Amino acid sequence: MSQPQSTSTTELQHQLSTIRHKFTNSLWRSFALIALIAVPLSILRSFNTGWLAVYTVHLVVGTLLVSGALICHKMPLRLKGGLLILVFWLVGLPGALTFGFASPGIWWLVLSCLVAHVLYQARVALLLALATFLSMIGTAFGFMSGYLSIPVSISRYVTDSASWATYIIVNCIVFFVVVRTFITYTASLQVTTQHQFRQWIDDLPMGVVVQGKDLQPYYHNKAAKELLGPAPLQPSAFIAGTDKVYPAEQMPAAKALSGETSQTEDMEIEQDGIRRQMQAWGRPGYNEHGELTFGIAVYEDISARKQLDLLKNRFVSTVSHELRTPLTSIHGALGLILGNALGEPEPKIRAMLELAEKNSQRLIRLINDILDMQKIEAGQMIFHFAKVQLQPLLHCAVEQMAGYAEQHQVTLELDTVSDDLWLWADSNRLMQVLANLLSNAAKFSFAHSTVQIKVQLLNEQIRIAIIDQGPGIDEEFKAFIFRPFSQSDTSDVRNFGGTGLGLSISKSIVEHHAGTLSFESTLGKGSSFYIDLPIRESASIQQLSD
Repeated sequence: MSQPQSTSTTELQHQLSTIRHKFTNSLWRSFALIALIAVPLSILRSFNTGWLAVYTVHLVVGTLLVSGALICHKMPLRLKGGLLILVFWLVGLPGALTFGFASPGIWWLVLSCLVAHVLYQARVALLLALATFLSMIGTAFGFMSGYLSIPVSISRYVTDSASWATYIIVNCIVFFVVVRTFITYTASLQVTTQHQFRQWIDDLPMGVVVQGKDLQPYYHNKAAKELLGPAPLQPSAFIAGTDKVYPAEQMPAAKALSGETSQTEDMEIEQDGIRRQMQAWGRPGYNEHGELTFGIAVYEDISARKQLDLLKNRFVSTVSHELRTPLTSIHGALGLILGNALGEPEPKIRAMLELAEKNSQRLIRLINDILDMQKIEAGQMIFHFAKVQLQPLLHCAVEQMAGYAEQHQVTLELDTVSDDLWLWADSNRLMQVLANLLSNAAKFSFAHSTVQIKVQLLNEQIRIAIIDQGPGIDEEFKAFIFRPFSQSDTSDVRNFGGTGLGLSISKSIVEHHAGTLSFESTLGKGSSFYIDLPIRESASIQQLSD
């Protein structure tokens, strides 16, 4: 066992020992107080009923209880617990043997099992339970066989007020012990459960910090101290890649205490002069009344992952650039040959050259998409915003994609667009989005169907709707449609080509225009993709373009 585990286990054992000591001391003191009242009543009852010999044991037990209460805090737990169980048997067994099951003494034997279960291991409680069961069988057999009998008439017991007082007191004691036992057992179980949960959280490689509503620290695990330093609630945090201090109000715990759920990867934590990039989550915590009482922040060191991503991106970027140059040359050369620059090729050779030209063009698109995706992820995609008239832009997009749509036996239909609709946009990037959406609509539409392009005005926004008549999008794929490399057909042999990057790139481009890209789809009834863009130049677009 490691040193931290040993310390944690020792702390748990100390807490459990403290709870059990309080339990036994409480019982000793309570019984001693009751004995000071019950024993005189028993003695009085013995004179009234003539049962002096029977109740002599009560005097002995009462003396033992008072003496034990005076010195119980000095005794070890096992000793005073064992003496307490012995007292239960000294009280319970004589009463059971004298009056049978009519005596509350049976309950004292049962109580000894409950107390043993709290103070000792389960097998000790089972042994006492077995002894209690055998005592009950023996008592029943003794009374049935005549070996045991009630020494005097029961009527004298029933008419004696002291007997009833003692009976009530004894039953109250039983009730008290049962309640106290369950309270102690619950407290022990709670401490054990908390220990287990804290041990699990302490073993997590992620830092967990819990902050109270009063902004005071409530809890943090070992990983939090290792990742965030000696003050996990106020780590030295910076915006990733800069020397700007991370805003305090944007910290995960602070946002959690305002009732927000957050996630960020743009944070760096500095400790001992070394910066680590963190992924952090913030979650609000509520009590049983639904009141916000604490905030939970979780930190994970993603420096190694980011470094691997950087190396991967550099490798992919290098390979893509190295491939694009010769592919462009190959594609150009094939185009010249197919254009009869070197004479008319034979039909068989032309067919092979057309196949090679088509695949080279497909490879170029793939490389361009990968490079665009990398630029977007790195925040390096350049936008040139200007005032753009929408009607010519849409006509140009339809003309460019008309040949592609014809290959799929699909017609592109553009509704009437007003001449006075203008956007603040990068026309080339917006054309890239339109080309992607139109090609997807044509590619996935049924043959001899029509793809409609409609324009609407919605609250200072222009909506460009591209509506196809294809098979629609599966429900399980809708949540992943804008993720990079996502394609609804993931089989080895695809019915349609594509990289799975087009929609992800299009969504990023539209968002850089302060717009949104959304969709609606019903299986068997086609899909509609919506580009919502602001009509005029906005401050948000200017910031994005910067």
